[in-house]
Amino acid sequence: MNNLNHISIEKVNAFYGDNQVLKDVTVGFPRKQITAIIGPSGCGKSTLLKCFNRLIDLTEGASVSGKIIVDGMDVLSGNIDVTDVRRKMGLLPQKPNPLPMSIYDNIAYGPKLHGKPDKKELDEIVEKYLKIAGLWDEVKDRLKSSANKLSIGQQQRLCLARGLAVEPEIILCDEPTSALDPVSSQHIEQQLLKLKKDYTIVIVTHNIHQAMRLADYVVHLYLGELVEHGAANEVFENPKEERTRAYINGTFLTELKIDSEINLKGNVCPFNFVYAKQALHALEKGKILKLIVDDPLAVTEVPRGMEADGHEVLSVKQINKTDWEIVIQKER
Repeated sequence: MNNLNHISIEKVNAFYGDNQVLKDVTVGFPRKQITAIIGPSGCGKSTLLKCFNRLIDLTEGASVSGKIIVDGMDVLSGNIDVTDVRRKMGLLPQKPNPLPMSIYDNIAYGPKLHGKPDKKELDEIVEKYLKIAGLWDEVKDRLKSSANKLSIGQQQRLCLARGLAVEPEIILCDEPTSALDPVSSQHIEQQLLKLKKDYTIVIVTHNIHQAMRLADYVVHLYLGELVEHGAANEVFENPKEERTRAYINGTFLTELKIDSEINLKGNVCPFNFVYAKQALHALEKGKILKLIVDDPLAVTEVPRGMEADGHEVLSVKQINKTDWEIVIQKER
């Protein structure tokens, strides 16, 4: 593996019970760059991210083999301190999850756990990381108010500040803007672009346009396998693999017969999922349904719900500024 890589993955396999979701993945993630992991829903993107910080351990029936080397340390080793691994890698999740406490205490919580009880030092840490996350000016006069009173976009930036306050080396982002409005999404993207000068950033995204805006490096997964990886400009402008070209262009489903199509624009979750489930129920097993949605939350929640019900999500792609296409095959 290249010495410039901050994370080096060697023959990583992951299973949920008997279902293999990652297959012999070997790839490196460059230091102090933004790497986007792309691919359709169900291809193993989020599972790979969970392997990095060992959150995969919390999933019943999950097992992982291979090596994930970070700064010379194999984070999959049985001898490793998982707490140290997770401190090294801050996580920005899909949905903001502020702690049920004040804005100030959300940021101070991690540093306190790691032995920084001095009030003056904590004040400096809170201000520093709220500024880095682009939130300080909006909350500096209400630091003692509940974090749950913030808007969703503000909560996500608070979670970013909280993750940075324990001084990680790596920021892991699992579809960090999928639940946000366009303005809040832009805030998060702008902060990530600023942060890459100091941090290695890995982002899982369904949004190919977001990957194009942010990524320096790209890793394309499909059905648990590594299809292609490389510098973002090379992968997006001249992909080596036909599957990558088809995914970027949204054409890899052209030969599939769509059996039913419903337009769910104007609906929000959970109604998107309910209507999609009703439409699938009316189809025979193995038939294919195409959904058109304009609710950003539906882009991730509908595929997750469908997969949980045993259906296969074949494609999730953005077709214009506001609309997404989700293609689902009913369980056979």
